[in-house]
Amino acid sequence: MNVLEEVTQLAERLSPPEQLRLVEHLAKRLQAQSFPARKLQSLRGTWKDKFPQDFDIDSDLREIREEWLKELDEL
Repeated sequence: MNVLEEVTQLAERLSPPEQLRLVEHLAKRLQAQSFPARKLQSLRGTWKDKFPQDFDIDSDLREIREEWLKELDEL
């Protein structure tokens, strides 16, 4: 008998809630191994060179909102 068969037989002896806990435990363990925690990256650093230094997000958002309001008024 191989290890998988042994583990399967042991798991079948568990109650359904215990089987569920076992599956959750194994899934979390595999996920942790497959996808190690990554260091968070600052969005400011990521997007820093993508926009000009004088870019004014507030004014652009205001302009977009005004255009939406005009379009809504036309409906």
